[in-house]
Amino acid sequence: MSNSLVEYLKGSLRLVYAMKDIAFSRRSTPISIENSTLPDPVIQYDEQEEIWILAKSYTYQGDGYQIIVPANFKFDLASVPRIFWWAISPFDLSISAPLIHDFIFRHRGRPPQGSIIPERTFIRREVDKLFNLIMKQEGVATWRRIIAYNAVRLVSILVNSNWET
Repeated sequence: MSNSLVEYLKGSLRLVYAMKDIAFSRRSTPISIENSTLPDPVIQYDEQEEIWILAKSYTYQGDGYQIIVPANFKFDLASVPRIFWWAISPFDLSISAPLIHDFIFRHRGRPPQGSIIPERTFIRREVDKLFNLIMKQEGVATWRRIIAYNAVRLVSILVNSNWET
């Protein structure tokens, strides 16, 4: 095995163990993603609901706008079927990308007033492209971004056929 692959696997395992530790301790902790240029979201895991909860509001600075996700927003991290975790685990796709994507997607591109400054709406394609951009800002490997982006595009189209593309 090459040194870079070994180092990558060690980094992935550190993140998985950190996430597992947070899940079992039920504490709110900022999750740092190595090589990320974004602020760390503070999340906790609800074992009963099997869902992640944003413990403290999170602000993403986009190109000419801010997206503010309120505290207590619930999201599933990245919906990667367990069978594919050998290649891409939910933790490999960052924390901020699925958080922002789920928040905007859940509101069908029109989050509550005050969540996006200046106020604007997003179409599906823009939300999916933002997911890809945030993964890039979080340092997600290109091949993982390509797979995740295309999977998100497919689900977006299949699930929300009446939401503007």
